[in-house]
Amino acid sequence: MAAQPTQNLLILVMIILLGVAIGYFYYSSYVLPAQNPVAPPPISQADDLKAFEGLQIDFGILTNKKFQSLQIFGESPVNPGATGKKDLFFPF
Repeated sequence: MAAQPTQNLLILVMIILLGVAIGYFYYSSYVLPAQNPVAPPPISQADDLKAFEGLQIDFGILTNKKFQSLQIFGESPVNPGATGKKDLFFPF
């Protein structure tokens, strides 16, 4: 009667090994890696910053009366003050 538990254990180990083998073959053979539907843009050989070589920025907005009339309201930077509990495990 001692052969019955050994045989059950052997069958269980064989089922587990069969499941691992089937899972390995499924994921390694049949599942293809995900592919992007959109191809990545080609890498240009030229420097992309050359497009901004002739860029002219108008700083006239800084001398505009509306821009200069803007005011800061409140504290800057914001002081958050004392927030939260000091002891997280204290009931109240």
